[in-house]
Amino acid sequence: MIAFTRRDLAVIPVDKSEDPYYIVTACDSCGAIGEKSGDVFKLSPRYAAKFTLRVVLTELMCCGAKPLLISNGVACEMHPTGEETILGIHDELNNAGIKDISLIGSTEENFVTSMTALAISATGIAIKSELKFDEAFPGDKIILFGTPRVGAEVDLESKGFYEEIRRLLRVAGVREIVPVGSKGIAYEAQTLAGLNKMAYKPYKTNIDQKKSAGPATCLLVLCEESSVKQVLEVYSTTTIIGEVIVTV
Repeated sequence: MIAFTRRDLAVIPVDKSEDPYYIVTACDSCGAIGEKSGDVFKLSPRYAAKFTLRVVLTELMCCGAKPLLISNGVACEMHPTGEETILGIHDELNNAGIKDISLIGSTEENFVTSMTALAISATGIAIKSELKFDEAFPGDKIILFGTPRVGAEVDLESKGFYEEIRRLLRVAGVREIVPVGSKGIAYEAQTLAGLNKMAYKPYKTNIDQKKSAGPATCLLVLCEESSVKQVLEVYSTTTIIGEVIVTV
């Protein structure tokens, strides 16, 4: 068994059993968002941490892994930035309904900083049969959950897609679930298709597929056509944005 990457995830086998365990790790960073003089977007570090953690938790949960450990690196002082970061992490864990998880971190105490910077990684575990990296087939649909938002557009009180992800993981015919990041919908859809040695065929919609989705403000769901109706019922704002096709 060999460790591999899948989109923004590192996947590492633990044993050689018939249905082996895998350690899965995701990470995200956040810079120039805070309350310091050099920050570009003024926002409490508590919210910055909350949404940075949301990105990595969503990545893990979308692939079927159970989060076990969170590591946060705050390139600023403990008081008040580090303390606010820890509060934001606990806020998001409560929001996600996640308990019994380990948290470690580090701060910068040697130098005074003028800009907020944060990195968070999350590590989880799943058995191979639970990993949602299923093979796609021509004609499989790509469905968008939510709307891409960034910066001031992001609803600070939004809850993310945790419950929807848990429901989608139970839907037969869902091949893969992907949170959209800063590179936009089209990039993530093309990556999904490429991982299956196919191409992405977008449908005509009013959605800007190149816009940044900020901190996982929308998801892509790749599923077989027979599962489309069930997938659409999981969330209130959904759009079938395209399909995967055989490359020419």
